[in-house]
Amino acid sequence: MNLNKIKSGNKNRLQKQKGFVLVLAIVLLASLTLIGVSSMNSASIELKAAANEQQHQIAFNAVQSMIEYSISDPVTTGAAPLLDYQSSDEGLEQVITYGSIPNAAGLDAKVTYAGCIDGVAGSSLEEGKSFGFNLYTITATGSNSTQTAFSQQVQGVRHTAASCGQ
Repeated sequence: MNLNKIKSGNKNRLQKQKGFVLVLAIVLLASLTLIGVSSMNSASIELKAAANEQQHQIAFNAVQSMIEYSISDPVTTGAAPLLDYQSSDEGLEQVITYGSIPNAAGLDAKVTYAGCIDGVAGSSLEEGKSFGFNLYTITATGSNSTQTAFSQQVQGVRHTAASCGQ
């Protein structure tokens, strides 16, 4: 008699638990789905951020190339100089454009005379005379080819020149 009571009690308990397993499985499946969807959204945002950073890097590198091109001296190759480094006119602005850098657009550089400083005294063959330095500011701007990223950079240049005082 005790054995029949135990069997019937276990049977009732098993019948009550069958629905709970189904509910637990659905809850776990829903939570795993939410985790998967949020991971995909996060990966998509990170991919867009990486692409945006790449476009900004392209614009930055193009403008940096423009600055280097502005500083370069093509006189050694027989071409006309890009800049007149002997100019000492206050506020003189020289504009340089260069448009053949891949993946870049709207590249230009403005070179402005900023002043002159004397070098070390007595370094010339003539007594009391020395060389000087003309100072220039280069402001270069440009963007990537789709014009979604923009860069502007400023760099100073010091170029050897005749003495400032003479």
